[in-house]
Amino acid sequence: MEENYDLGLITSLEHGVAKGIILGTQEPFAIRIKTDAADSLMQYMVVAINPDHTDFIYQE
Repeated sequence: MEENYDLGLITSLEHGVAKGIILGTQEPFAIRIKTDAADSLMQYMVVAINPDHTDFIYQE
C-alpha cells in the first residue's frame, strides 16, 4: 500500500460515484468507483485516498 494518502469518509454511493469528506479537513471528494471494487465499498466506510483525491488506494 502507498505510504502517502489521506483518509476519507464515504457519505454516499450513487451512480458509480463515491462522495464524502476528507477526515481532518472536511474537504469534499467525489471519486468514480471501479466496477470490480463497487461491491466492497459501503456508506460511512473510512477509505484511503491518493493525495490529489482523485482515486482510492486499492489493495492488490
